Amino acid sequence: MQNPFFRNVGPIHINILLKKSGIENKLNFKKDKIYDVKDLSSATSKDLTFFHSKNYSSLASSTKASYCVTLESLSSYLPNSCKKIIVKNVLLSMANITKEFYPTS
Repeated sequence: MQNPFFRNVGPIHINILLKKSGIENKLNFKKDKIYDVKDLSSATSKDLTFFHSKNYSSLASSTKASYCVTLESLSSYLPNSCKKIIVKNVLLSMANITKEFYPTS
C-alpha cells in the first residue's frame, strides 16, 4: 500500500546517501543504489535496514538487505551478503537516512 503522507524519493546511491546523512563511508561504498529503508524482516536486496539491539539477532541473521546500519558489537550477527555500516548511534543515523528518502518538503 502506498503511504499517503510520505513519498519515497529513492533510489539513492549509497555513497551519496551516507554523505548527506553525515555518516563516514569507511568502506568506500560507491556504486549500489538503495531503493528504500525497511525493517530487518521485510528488507530486500534493494534496501537498507538497521540493527540496534541483540534482541533482534535472529532477524538480523536472516535479513535480505544489501546494507545494514549497526554497531560494531552487533555486526557479527549479520549475514555476509549484507554490507555493514558501522556507526556509534544506530537510531540517530537511521533518522538522518530516513529524512533523505522521505523529505518533509
